[in-house]
Amino acid sequence: MFTQKIAKYLPKIIKFGFAMVLGGVSVAAIANSEESNKQVIEARQQNFKTIEQNMKPLNSTLNTDLIDWSQVSALAITSHQAAIELQSAFLKGSDAGSRAKSSIWSKPAKFNALMSQMEQGYADMLEGVEREDTALAKLGLKQVNGTCKGCHRQYRSAW
Repeated sequence: MFTQKIAKYLPKIIKFGFAMVLGGVSVAAIANSEESNKQVIEARQQNFKTIEQNMKPLNSTLNTDLIDWSQVSALAITSHQAAIELQSAFLKGSDAGSRAKSSIWSKPAKFNALMSQMEQGYADMLEGVEREDTALAKLGLKQVNGTCKGCHRQYRSAW
């Protein structure tokens, strides 16, 4: 009798078992996906912090009479690397929990162009640093400043 009851409910038990297994896999995939997105957002935010922290010393150092080119170089290199990494830091689905506006993902062309302009500004600045050409370094930094402001107005939520 017990065997007959098990036999009767076996298809339901198997379906339930599969649902539990598949449900567990999808929850694990979601958890991994959420953790991955969290890591992407944290890395992205860290790169922006690096750029922000370097901006004031870059501006002030480039506006002195006696420029410490090694200091400018170190700051420019780390900022340029952060800008390069940011170009691939806005992965599809990494908007949840972010202060970035959804238009970055829904209409990425202009945003990507601004990110490229920022990276190019740092590249120009680095060229100026290598030549110890104050005007070129300042011009590159000016381009970076402009793209930062433009992006923040259009693509960053205040909350």
